[in-house]
Amino acid sequence: MASIAESFGMSREALSKDFTRAYRAAIEEERAEADVWRRFQTDRCEQLLAAVWDDAMTGDVRANEQARKLIGDINELNGWKAPVRTEVTGAEGGPLAVSTADPDKLAALIAATSRLNSDRPANTATSTPDEDPE
Repeated sequence: MASIAESFGMSREALSKDFTRAYRAAIEEERAEADVWRRFQTDRCEQLLAAVWDDAMTGDVRANEQARKLIGDINELNGWKAPVRTEVTGAEGGPLAVSTADPDKLAALIAATSRLNSDRPANTATSTPDEDPE
């Protein structure tokens, strides 16, 4: 970076500040363009929603489904969906079981479940009866 700054006759710090300023301006421009696109797409969905709304409100099942999907699209476009809470649990909602294995046990487990060493992969650990060779 020092050689680039030198070629422009400026200090490394000045080049860094100019670059940062330009980078932030580019990000802001991209955000503005995304906002315009989002508004355009939202307007289109709202026009479609208006076209099916009366039928949906009078009980037309198909129009109701279309309206529901359009509302979902509008919510997704604008980031209005509530975050989904995810919790990882063990068997029957209990705590996760954590265990350690020495390298030999791990290698044996990988070998026992590997499907890569066969023309017709199947093994007793993961196959269903329909998958087993005849």
